[in-house]
Amino acid sequence: MDLDHDNRAFFEAIPGFDKLLQDESFVTIPTISRQEKTPSTEDTLLWRTLMTPRTFAKSLSQYRQPQSRSDLSVRSTAVAEELRIFYQLGTDLNGFPDTLHGGIVATLLDDCMGLLLVLRRSESREKVDMGCVTAYLNTKFLRPTRTPGPVVVHARLIENKEDRKFKLQAEIRDPQNQVLAAGESLFIKLRAKI
Repeated sequence: MDLDHDNRAFFEAIPGFDKLLQDESFVTIPTISRQEKTPSTEDTLLWRTLMTPRTFAKSLSQYRQPQSRSDLSVRSTAVAEELRIFYQLGTDLNGFPDTLHGGIVATLLDDCMGLLLVLRRSESREKVDMGCVTAYLNTKFLRPTRTPGPVVVHARLIENKEDRKFKLQAEIRDPQNQVLAAGESLFIKLRAKI
């Protein structure tokens, strides 16, 4: 049995998440930031440092397919307007007893929004695609994120200006659909080095 199938079965067994995973408008994919990219050091925080049974034991990603090809901009090969990542949180990420550290909450929001942009990345004729970086991330902590336990992080693109500035929003929810934290960010596409 492959890891993605294993993880899907795990999250489908959680009441509340089972219904989300039945939504056929979402496509399941591997969680990009949890894949090794050696020799690059990209995403090492999430695929090396935080990929343990006591941190993020399991994850599963899904993106929503556009309704039709006409939903995509002419200049983009975008495949997603929304991304959600399911996580099983362990206790080695706590800041307060049984509560996820606020810095990790912000990391989850930032990672999900950034991965949505990776999925949207245009095919470039240039040799190097510089990617996007976070310009700001405003985070609201609404309820404690309890550990151990499952959460889903849901990100969506709000605005794209000049094909270079991307405003996004994300939320972390528990299986009862309570919003635990919310974030709004601006990502900027880097210019090629001179």
